[in-house]
Amino acid sequence: MRKPISLGLALLGLFDSLYLLWTYTSPSRPMLCLGTGCDAVRLSVYSHMWGMPMPVFGAAGYATLAILIFAEPLVSGSLAQKIRYALAGLTAPGFLFSLYLEYLQGFVIHAFCAWCVTSGLVMTALCGLAVYDLVHAGGEPTPEARLVVARNQMVVCVGAFLVGVPAFYLLARHSELAPSAPPAPTEALATRLVRPQNHMAGNPQSPVTVVEFGDFECPACGREEPIAREIRARYSNQIRFVFRQFPLTHIHPFSERMAEASECAADQGKFWEMVDKIYSRQSDLSDEGLKRDAAEVGLDQARFTPCLMSGSMAARVGQDLADGKALGVSGTPTFFVGEKRLEDVPSLTELTQLIDQDLASHGMAAGTSVEPSGTALPSERKKPAATAPGTEETPSGKARSQPTPASGGLFGTAPGGIFSSFQGKGVACSEAEAAQKQPALIGNSELRQILNTNPKPLFVDVRPAKEYAAGKIPGAINVPVDDMEQRWSSLPKDRVIVLYESGRSSRDICAASRAAGRILLEHGLPFNQVKVYQDGLAGWEKSESDTNK
Repeated sequence: MRKPISLGLALLGLFDSLYLLWTYTSPSRPMLCLGTGCDAVRLSVYSHMWGMPMPVFGAAGYATLAILIFAEPLVSGSLAQKIRYALAGLTAPGFLFSLYLEYLQGFVIHAFCAWCVTSGLVMTALCGLAVYDLVHAGGEPTPEARLVVARNQMVVCVGAFLVGVPAFYLLARHSELAPSAPPAPTEALATRLVRPQNHMAGNPQSPVTVVEFGDFECPACGREEPIAREIRARYSNQIRFVFRQFPLTHIHPFSERMAEASECAADQGKFWEMVDKIYSRQSDLSDEGLKRDAAEVGLDQARFTPCLMSGSMAARVGQDLADGKALGVSGTPTFFVGEKRLEDVPSLTELTQLIDQDLASHGMAAGTSVEPSGTALPSERKKPAATAPGTEETPSGKARSQPTPASGGLFGTAPGGIFSSFQGKGVACSEAEAAQKQPALIGNSELRQILNTNPKPLFVDVRPAKEYAAGKIPGAINVPVDDMEQRWSSLPKDRVIVLYESGRSSRDICAASRAAGRILLEHGLPFNQVKVYQDGLAGWEKSESDTNK
């Protein structure tokens, strides 16, 4: 029975890898996943190797194993022995590589993909069976015994086909975006909007409450943070401001880690200081960066580091996430004023008007204006007019509308958009993003090939104009990601568009480029014409330096 079991496991691994490959190469369809880690793994830098999706190697390996397992009992003598050695020789490194991938998920990505874990378990079982067969090889089977084994293996293959094809079809049908969340029920608002242990600023006894559900890795949350800070200062004695964690791990693989870091800081009474520090350095998402942030806000590292590394704050973050979903939150930042969930992320003026109205309804005076420090708040800046490619401009700070997922096209062509409703409000973050078609990621080797084509590709720097002015790839134009929705039509339609950033961040170095790429794909640019250069400016400069040596 070991041979049919081994063959069944190999076919299971093949099915697993083919489904992963289908989702990796057709990311307009969300993955069916037990948990929330599948898309985090898929969007990580470890999802590709040598420019190819990791499931390619899994599918090739399992297919090879299935063929060898099927053939081994049907041949005799030394050839059968060679096949047994080959099976052990293939499954042993496969087992070790699976261990390495599980390590990456657990300790680097901090998210587990159920499909990847299944593949690792299958490879482990195959390795054990292959080694056992090699050590306990029996005598030469008779022709009758070979015929029985052949029949059994044919039954396994037919059964796998009859089960696998409809199963794959059902998984493929799991492609509809989830409907937009309904309004939060009254009982959920009463029990889940604010909990006693939540992080509050201002007057804890105030009848007027403002709640923000935020994601520390979300660029829109970073842009909105000066507004939230201004609200906390302006209404410090009149409202209570509550921050709730809502890490969108499908699209921001490191947001959970950052949320846990802020909770570790809260245990030392430094939550709001850590919030300010994390948002000020969204480009550095490493554990080392979080530890540096902790030191700079005055945390005891001997307490902070074990807290961060142990994952002991995951339950706190999970409670906020569950409450947010029960309240209909699907994107960040999402604000509640009182029990009213705002459909759009508000500007400072809009938010103060809503708060003043709520204060007035309770017989309280409006807030006292407090001059914000530094430059103008992002949402108070005027939206610049669309300009020709290559010119510099101040990026928009306006955030997004609450996403309304659509069903048409690869993304949904209704106002679901890439991050938002695209009502001229810039790029923000929502879970629907993970279900949309992603642009292709390329490295230096793929870029060299594209540079040899005619016409030459166009480099588009999606960073803010100030960073673009400080250094760029020669010939690159600047279209900040916040302006891509307004300016995409000005890009040429007959050239490959190569989007890039600095390439210097510790982890997710091309999130803005991917967002810009999704906008271009949303508007009909061919998939093979939109590329994200994941090595960025730093990779280009290193490549040029190595070439000139």
